[in-house]
Amino acid sequence: MNFYKMLPFCALFFLSACSDDSSSSNSVEPEEYSSSTESDESSSSVKDVESSSSEKVQSSSSSEKASSSSKKEEVSSSSATPKSSAALPSDPLELFDTRMPKKDFYRCHYTDEYGGFDEDFDQQDWICTFKYEDKEGYVYLQSSPTSCTQNWGLLPNIAIDSAVMFVNGEYVSLDDVSYDWGGNHHNEFFRIGYDGKIFEYNHSTYGAGFRTCQEMDCLKVFQSDGTTLIEDGCHAYAEDLAESRKLPIVCRMASLEDGTFGDFTDTFTVCPGDSRLHR
Repeated sequence: MNFYKMLPFCALFFLSACSDDSSSSNSVEPEEYSSSTESDESSSSVKDVESSSSEKVQSSSSSEKASSSSKKEEVSSSSATPKSSAALPSDPLELFDTRMPKKDFYRCHYTDEYGGFDEDFDQQDWICTFKYEDKEGYVYLQSSPTSCTQNWGLLPNIAIDSAVMFVNGEYVSLDDVSYDWGGNHHNEFFRIGYDGKIFEYNHSTYGAGFRTCQEMDCLKVFQSDGTTLIEDGCHAYAEDLAESRKLPIVCRMASLEDGTFGDFTDTFTVCPGDSRLHR
């Protein structure tokens, strides 16, 4: 075959091949451009989500801080509010750490030319209500016998182990406190020094033979000297029973069996045998 006759066919074949390569190259470029665009959009979308999430977290954090701050202010405000007498519990055992008094805590022994005496005495703990003018609360005493006196029998001398008062929402430690057994008839009473006065817990009624029939039930109020009477809220010797017990209180002694104090409902009654009942 003549070589020169084949040149036109070779030229056409060469141009056709080059045209196909060019077309193939042009089809790739849009795919690469499209992929790059989708990647940018995806990256932008992720950034938007992250930004939105960050804003929510910051907003939530700010809200939590504000809520926490508000709660702290509420607690602080609540803690700063003093208790009032309106919050006085009906059960004083919620206020005091009581103990179990000991039975036969102290043995008294006395001898004389006619013979001897032996007697055991217990610890005595009391919780009593307190109410005078605008002050209201409870008094808790712990006491123990420490020695004895002979007077037609053996009488214990009582020492105060501790005394505390809860009045108008506040605790008050009592230092000026005394307890008296009350002679052979055991007509006990005690005194506390508080608010510049002496308050005496005593009885407003006595039964036959001048003996008490219940726990202490009234208050007497003295000046700080303990002698000058400000107000007699007992009037055990008033001619008219209606004049007695002007300053009523309720006292309960701790049980030697289980240390409980019983109910603080006022169950006062005039003692049977009180001479005024027959007037």
